[in-house]
Order: sequence, then C-alpha cells, then structure tokens
Amino acid sequence: MTTSTAVWRVLALLVPAILLLLNAYHGTLDFRSEVSRTTLTDQRADLGGPTSGLKRIALHFGRQHHAVDFSSTSDHQSLIKRADPPSNYAALVCKGGLLLESIKAAFEGSIPGISFPESELDNGWTKTSEVEEEDVEAVERRWKGTFDELFGAYPPKPDIKPVILVQNKDYDTILDDHVDRPTKAESRGFYYPGQQLAMSVVSYSAAQRILDRNRNEKPLTKAERDGLLPTIAKLSDLIWLAWSTVTSNPERLRYLARDNISNENTKAVMKYLFLRDKGQANSVVWPGLSYDGDSEEGKALLATPNGRATAWLLTDHGHQLEWKSRQLRVYIFSYAGEYCMLWDLEPQSPHSRSKRNDHIKQHTKSQSRKSTEHHVKRGEKGDFDAAKKQGDIAYNEMQAAFDGVCTKEVRDWDPSAFENGWSRKKDINALPCQGWQDVLKQVGKAPTTETSFYVDLVHNKDFTNSEGQPVQFIKSFKGFPLYAQKYIPASSAIIVDQTRSPAYLVKDRFVTQGQQVPSSKQINDQYVPPLNRWSDATWTLWKEKGGGNDLQYIGRDYIANPQTESVMEYIYDQHGNGPREFPGLEFGMDSDEGRALLGTPNGIGTARLLIDRASELGRRDVRISIFEPEVGYPCMLVDMRPAQLQSRALEERDGNSTKALGSAKRQKKSKRYNKSRP
Repeated sequence: MTTSTAVWRVLALLVPAILLLLNAYHGTLDFRSEVSRTTLTDQRADLGGPTSGLKRIALHFGRQHHAVDFSSTSDHQSLIKRADPPSNYAALVCKGGLLLESIKAAFEGSIPGISFPESELDNGWTKTSEVEEEDVEAVERRWKGTFDELFGAYPPKPDIKPVILVQNKDYDTILDDHVDRPTKAESRGFYYPGQQLAMSVVSYSAAQRILDRNRNEKPLTKAERDGLLPTIAKLSDLIWLAWSTVTSNPERLRYLARDNISNENTKAVMKYLFLRDKGQANSVVWPGLSYDGDSEEGKALLATPNGRATAWLLTDHGHQLEWKSRQLRVYIFSYAGEYCMLWDLEPQSPHSRSKRNDHIKQHTKSQSRKSTEHHVKRGEKGDFDAAKKQGDIAYNEMQAAFDGVCTKEVRDWDPSAFENGWSRKKDINALPCQGWQDVLKQVGKAPTTETSFYVDLVHNKDFTNSEGQPVQFIKSFKGFPLYAQKYIPASSAIIVDQTRSPAYLVKDRFVTQGQQVPSSKQINDQYVPPLNRWSDATWTLWKEKGGGNDLQYIGRDYIANPQTESVMEYIYDQHGNGPREFPGLEFGMDSDEGRALLGTPNGIGTARLLIDRASELGRRDVRISIFEPEVGYPCMLVDMRPAQLQSRALEERDGNSTKALGSAKRQKKSKRYNKSRP
C-alpha cells in the first residue's frame, strides 16, 4: 500500500470525526451539507499559491464554513492573496479606450447606427419567455441588494420580463446563403422596464458556437466563420431587440447588467480588481467596486468579453436612445463566488441623475477635498502601495506597446504648437549641474556645453483648446505650469529640473474650490492647451534639439513631489537607509520597488513617453536608480536603454567591482550642485 493511499484512508476516518465535533459545537448538521476535497486549482489558485497537491478540506454545514488546513507551516506564505494583473490587462485598457472613442463617435453621428425590425428574429431564432422558478430565485438572490439600493425594492414577478432567444432553426447568412445547421446560440435575459434595466443572464454567441463546432472538424478562418453567421448574431443586437419587445420606451434604457459571469477572461480581470482593492474575491457584495468608464479599470472591464456587449450596444444603437450623451460607470460585485457586473449609462442631464450617483459624486468630492488636507508623511507604505498599483498598470501597458498590441496613433507636434498658451524663454547652452555631470560621466555619457540645451517653458497665456474654443488662462495659487529641462542629445539624456503640468494644476484648482473635478478627457479637451502633457512636450523639444531614437536616460533633479519622496524614503527604509551616493539603489521592473518608482508622479511621465513612442524607441529595459548627492536632495535616474544594451551593461557591472565616489569628493561637489544651475 502506497503512502498516499494510507494518507487518504486516514483522512477518510478523520473527516467524519471532525464533522461530528464541529456539529457538536455549532448545532444541528444540515443533511444538505457536503465535504469537498479541493485541489489547488479550485481552492488555492484564488490565493495565488502553487497548484499541486491536496491542501485543504472544506466543510460546509448549515451556514457555517470551516476549512481544515493540512498544509505545512513552511508553506503558509504561499497562501497569501496576491493581486497580479492578467497578462492582457494593458491591452484591454487600450482596447477599452478605443471602444469609448467609438461610442463617442456614434453619439456624435460620425458612425452610422444600426436598426433591426423584430421580424429579423424569425431568421433562425426561437423566442420564449418560459424560465425555471429556481433561475428566477437565483437572480433575485444575487441582485436584490442592488435593486433595493438603486430602486427601493426588487420588483414583483409580473414586472420582470424574461426573454429567451435560441438559434435552433435553419437560417440565411449575412451573405444570403442558406444554412440548415443551427448554431445553437442562446441569449437568456431578464428585462425590467420599470427600472430601465436590461440583464443578460446566459449568453452563447453564434460566432463562438460555430468555432467550437468546427474545431474538431475543420478549423475556420475569421472570414469563413463570419460567412456562416445569421443576420442577427451579436449579443448587443439580441439584447436591444429583446428590450424593444418588452417596453414601449426602449429609448430610456439606463442600465445594462451581466449576471453570474462564467467567462474566465472577464473573471480574471474582476478577480484581479477584487483582490487588489478589497483583498478577497468571492464575497464582495453590492456595491462592491465601481469605476468611471474612462478610468483604467473601466476601460479594461469594457473590453472584456462580458463588457464589449455594452460598448457595441451603445455604438450600434446609441442613436435610438433618448439622450445622446452618456457618462459610463461600472459596478462589479460577487455573491458567494458568483460574479456580476452592472453598467450605468447615466444620461448627461441635470434632471436624470439617480440618488445613488449623486451620493457617489458627493462622496468623491469629499474624498478629493480630504486628499488636499492630508499631509503626506515620508516613508509611508500606503504611498508605496498606491505607486506600485499605478506602476503595474504602466508597466503592462509599456509591454503591450513594445509588443505592438493595441497601438494608437500618436500625434507628432511641431514646436510652433507652444505658441498656443505657452511662453518660451530664450534657449541657452548650459551644462547640467556638477552632480549630474558626474552621473552622466559615470554612465559613459559625459556632456559638453555645446551639446546641452536648457529650455524653459511656462504656460501663462490664453489659448485655444482642442475643441477650438478660446480659453482664458487662470493662474493657480501653486504657480504656473512649467517644463524646465536640459536636453543633451550627445549624451542621449534629458535632465528634468522642474515640472508642473497644466492638467495637474487644473485638477488642483477644482479640488481647492470644492468643485467636482472634470474627467481627464474633459480636462485635456477643454481646460488645457492641446500640447500640454509632459511626455509630448519633452519628445517634441528632444527632436527639435537634434535628439534621435537613441534617448537612453531621463534624470529627475531635486524631487519635491511629496508622494515620490515618500515612496523613495520607504524604499530606503527597507534597504538599510542606503546607499545614497550614486548609483544609490537601483531596481529593475521585475521588482516591486522598480514598479513603485515607475508609478510615482516623477516616474509615470517616462512610462507614458515610452508607451506613446514605442514604434520609434523600440523595446526598452527600464531600470530606475534613486540617490542623493547631498542630504535632502533626492534625485532619480531612469535608465531606459534598449534591452540588449542593458543586458550587456549589467554583465559588465557584475563582472567588475563598482567604485563609489569618495565622501570628501562628493561633499565638495555637492556644494556646487545647485549653484551651477542657470
């Protein structure tokens, strides 16, 4: 008898005894209770641990839940929950942004809408309204809390309109070919006219059914698959047609819901957000988490298989809605491991906001006001975690850009664009301060006066925004937006002296005045000059000064941003407070510290530059160093050399001892650090 067999026999004897003991402690045992032996795939994948071997036996009885852990003490660390984004998260964010642009274009009339008569369902589809009572009860159980808060109560059964559509008959394709083999596609939905809500409960698309059916017969190309589709095939079209049959006012649709999501790609994104923002995934009850549609999270969710139906419905049928301007917000929650999603298509009208949204906006406003009152302490772990979260997103988006996934066309600006709202002082030839000259010399890029250009830009004039409207410049109490930097093409480097972006000061102005902060898109379109982002301004001037695609270093001089300082101090605390002389502490993007530094206000601009200019700069291996040439003078160097050069440099560095600058020499040079700045 093998050891594993003996173990199982022992467990078989122990489990009933454990059940009886737990029963004695908690009360009468429910005969519907079960003992489930779960593998790591089911039980520990959610916790981010390895996936081999029995580790837990879950005991369910009544409403109690107990987990008997048979893992060794040394393995407990692997049970810590992790929140790693799915590998395609950055691509989803990018695709979600493109879907938002399509929705906007459809509402503006740039994309023609689609209209189908209800009779189109006669082409291969069967429509019924018969549902199992247990399905009705299950939906109510998952959604009752949502309806109670948004509408006051869950509606009575006569007010719920189930519609089941099954593609189970012969049909004509979009190419007018006749097909006598039904796809077996299905769309089950519950529709609530009184609440202006359409809910998809079960959906199996015709396209996926055709691919699955032919996978073992003859794999199909996309063109071949599309040629076999019925004239009505998209879930968004089916939802709209079903909704139109149960209400006399389909144009008032406000909410789109997805119940009990089973798609693993969608669940992976939701689970990541649950773990990241709530610390657990299977019981994040309503209201769960909510995000604006134009946020990173909102875009990612919109691009998931269960979010795209919302995007396509608004793109194809938005012209039939009552309001042609919508503000999207998405809610995700889970009920006993069953994942749900709700899209609020809020009309942009002062009289159409729900109490729920007013409450959310008031809460957001109060939180924003509090954030300005909060003094950021140096070395806060919360600041590190927040920066790490942003850095993870930026890193994944960088990798997607390097891989050519979901790339967007980026505008190349002419320097004359700075005439719109900006004042530019006379450029001068000036070396960076002595400390940065030493840094560049150590990396083999010693600068010369003739090849170093100091450019000082200040946004202090009226301008015309991206929508063609004249805008009066308003000065912030924090000063003028400005970009003051040294461009050194011969050293493949840019040294950033001071930056304050126009968008940052606009947001700060709204927060300070206690007003609702506009979305990032609204700020970019209406409140700032068209050329306003640091990454765009920096790249434009880099090219103007003769810089090419060999940009390798971006230095951040004398960092004063409190969030960045806090992250740097936290990292120093975790690494014995140093070393602080250059090269200081250096981190790659495979470390939490590297990701956190990338996500700071002083690192994220470089990430955006690499994302936007990936087609020109190519794949880069980013490493970030933090150091202080003198006490209280924090600096950062982003080394973004191409991957092959970075690998060679690391090999050379590891093969030779690194010589640190002498403390006396450093102190002498640090005295001149500030004085040599123009």
